[in-house]
Amino acid sequence: MRAWQRSDAVLALHHCPPASIGPGSLHRGGTAGAACFLAAFQDGCRPADYTLSSFGVDTVHSLVFRVDRRNARCTVAVRESFRVVPQQPRPGTSHSCLRIRRAGSDIVADRCTPPGTISLTKLGSS
Repeated sequence: MRAWQRSDAVLALHHCPPASIGPGSLHRGGTAGAACFLAAFQDGCRPADYTLSSFGVDTVHSLVFRVDRRNARCTVAVRESFRVVPQQPRPGTSHSCLRIRRAGSDIVADRCTPPGTISLTKLGSS
């Protein structure tokens, strides 16, 4: 079977490039990872993950996004964590979202439970 042909086998998880913000005004990774994740969602719910992190002097705030199929429906699982270095990460809110879309220059997950809109390019948007 050629690499571009699909089979009935489960597709491997695709890791989209991560993005990070901070400390200060530094921004690494741009929006390539968010665009990759959106494409996986729109491409027949292809399994993928993507991480957006924000760094302070001794803190890390992360959102981990994962495309999943649940009950025959494509969903996005979002897991939030906070870490004060050198402590272990503390879990934050988890969301399950039904849609990813472009919103101007941003890419967002919405139709989430608990309710909210979550940016894949900017931390703190909800």
